[in-house]
Amino acid sequence: MNGTHPQRPPAMGTSEIIRLTAIVTLTVIAIVALLLFFAKIRSILLWVLIGIILAIALQPAVGWLVRHRWNRILAALVVSFATIAILIGAVVAIALPVVLQSDSFIRALPHLVDSLFGNGGALHFVEVKFHVIERLTAISPSQVAKVVLGNQQTIVSAVTKAAFLLAATITILTITVMLLIEGPRGWTAILDSLVGDERRWIERIGENFLRATGGYVRGNLAISLVAGLSSYVVLKILGVPYSETLAVLVAILDIIPLVGATIGAVIVTIVGFAAGGTVDGVVLIVFFVAYQQFENNVLQNMVYAKTLTLSPLVVFIAALIGATLAGIVGVLLAIPLASAGWTLGRDLIALRQARHAAQMEEEGGGEGEPLDVGPPPTGVGEPGGPVGT
Repeated sequence: MNGTHPQRPPAMGTSEIIRLTAIVTLTVIAIVALLLFFAKIRSILLWVLIGIILAIALQPAVGWLVRHRWNRILAALVVSFATIAILIGAVVAIALPVVLQSDSFIRALPHLVDSLFGNGGALHFVEVKFHVIERLTAISPSQVAKVVLGNQQTIVSAVTKAAFLLAATITILTITVMLLIEGPRGWTAILDSLVGDERRWIERIGENFLRATGGYVRGNLAISLVAGLSSYVVLKILGVPYSETLAVLVAILDIIPLVGATIGAVIVTIVGFAAGGTVDGVVLIVFFVAYQQFENNVLQNMVYAKTLTLSPLVVFIAALIGATLAGIVGVLLAIPLASAGWTLGRDLIALRQARHAAQMEEEGGGEGEPLDVGPPPTGVGEPGGPVGT
């Protein structure tokens, strides 16, 4: 204020400017190269991610066997092969009726559409306004093949895709088994590198992470199974044809978060109107509305009782990002990853707050009590409820 001016920082010399420019340029090049590398191996990264999630979902079964004095390698192999055997058995059990009914359903589809949208049909008013039959008739078999197989409609392309799927399945199963065997050893090594409060917090954060991810995967599969079985019972009672095919369709679509259950309900209800008449269609509407209320308000709260709750907005955004990055597989992976990420973020925030509280106590002049390392919050019972399907 005495006529003096604040000193300006010294200007950088030419050598410093060159050095800073070189560092920035090399950093940008390294980041771009890393992104290009990840883009090249994105399929492998996706397989690894699926293997990790499957291993987390199967870990409780392996842990139970290990606690009962099983060797971990044997326990991991038994659980993995038992899971594969159950999946193969379920596929074989439902494949034959589903394949036979699917063939009949496809053959009868034109008649069903005509009876539903044609003169006297329950949805004839939709045909009058949108000309559904005319639009469906304009779809050629080659167009359907292009949607299913892509632009390359050759046998070589189909065989290549089948080989790629087989390789992906074998790779994912191998990663899953190896993680079940080696995962705990690696996690123990990480914990051994930590001491004191850090070790206890990281251990509990890991437990919450596993609970959020594995709980969602197991819970989502269980809820989808309930949806398929309940739909099958109702369809059988009503005598609606193609009940096995439609029930499997409901179970598969129910896995997709937010919209999958609604899409399955709409498809089955339309078939009910077409094949069984107005009464069957109305009964199916009532059933699916009631079941969705039961699933959202009762079943999900029971199944996801020990997992982190996510708001519908978070689920919707995660599903959009997953669909953009990896299609339907990305949608299925997005929610457990979002749940795990949300759990990790909450636990890290809780850890930071606990450390800040301890620091404030020390600065207050007291002797300072030990850092409270009670369990980090898991989000159970928060508003919004768990979102699964």
